[in-house]
Amino acid sequence: MSLTVYADVILPGRILSAGARGKQLRKNSRTSAQSGVQKINVDWSRTLRQYEFGFVPLSVAEWQTVEGLHEVTEGGAYGFLLSDPKDNTCLLTDGLATLVGGTIYQLAKRYVAVGSSRYKDRNITRPLAAGFAIYTSGTPIVTYTLDSTTGRITIPSAPSAATLTWSGTFYIPVHFENDSIDWELVRSGPASTRLMAGPQVVLTEVRE
Repeated sequence: MSLTVYADVILPGRILSAGARGKQLRKNSRTSAQSGVQKINVDWSRTLRQYEFGFVPLSVAEWQTVEGLHEVTEGGAYGFLLSDPKDNTCLLTDGLATLVGGTIYQLAKRYVAVGSSRYKDRNITRPLAAGFAIYTSGTPIVTYTLDSTTGRITIPSAPSAATLTWSGTFYIPVHFENDSIDWELVRSGPASTRLMAGPQVVLTEVRE
């Protein structure tokens, strides 16, 4: 079955703030000729993000939160939402919306190479309604409908997509990479002072 993301299940920020690391995954095919000349084909045109936690010990309450997520999502059969601790905000300078069809627009974030005109746009599919704002030529748009499960907005007036910008925060849809998660009691004692670790609890972004 296709992976469904639970929009009402969100990883508490305190879990990642206890300690996290991750990867930006791309896939390219590389071949080398006898002369040493290398050819590269881009297999994935979009970055896939991974997040790992549990390597830093958590309190029993925090670890039970992780187990709760694992149970509710059937060990990764369903996804949930996460706030990327390093990239969860869009500003007017990098937020844009492109026309999908009719009066519907897709939210995106633009990444640029400093000192260059090169850029890469990334679709944002899970914006937060709280604090969201969209503008046309710098003027706020009041009448619109935001779908926070797709990152698409409907604007009755259908302005030129080239003038649309937005600001706000967004989540990343993720799922448990593995069916099982390990745990280790690294400090015993009363429940209030025990510490739990979970080597290689990995969350992988869900492509939408």
